[in-house]
Amino acid sequence: MAHERFGCQVDGVTISRYQVGFATEQAARRGVGDSVRFHFQNMLDTGFETGAFGGIWTNETTMYVDLFDLFAEFSRLLEYGGRYVCITGCSNDVTGGRSKAVSRIDDHYNCNIHPRSAYFRALAKFDLIPLQVLDLTRSTIPYWELRARSELATGIEQAFLQAYREGSFHYLLISADRV
Repeated sequence: MAHERFGCQVDGVTISRYQVGFATEQAARRGVGDSVRFHFQNMLDTGFETGAFGGIWTNETTMYVDLFDLFAEFSRLLEYGGRYVCITGCSNDVTGGRSKAVSRIDDHYNCNIHPRSAYFRALAKFDLIPLQVLDLTRSTIPYWELRARSELATGIEQAFLQAYREGSFHYLLISADRV
């Protein structure tokens, strides 16, 4: 979709061979396989050339890696002035330690939800300067309410709702430029 809308080259990275195969097939079906490619790689060590990208986007993946390792790689990959956009859930460390609801989410997804401040420390260390931070938390609550009542419910829905409502978990979009 990014290629179709903006005409850009796209390189997707995942540690799932299935996702690479599925996405590659979809790109071919759309006739964009020469401009939209998918790679079975680790996002912490992609092997791409330094400064190879004008933009990088992640969606709900940062809780599976060390932020300092991740942003070191992204800073290396981005050209100066390039943009990184992240959509993620993070714990609210202003309110104190990790809540029980956030710990339940961590356990359910076998991840490590980072505190909000850790994102900004790691971004700053690697010259990724936030331009905009959108708190999307309130907008996510209707999704989790609906999912809790659907046949897709897994049992984690109440933990998300509790964490969002008590303010211990935020859903953020962070946009940062490489300087």
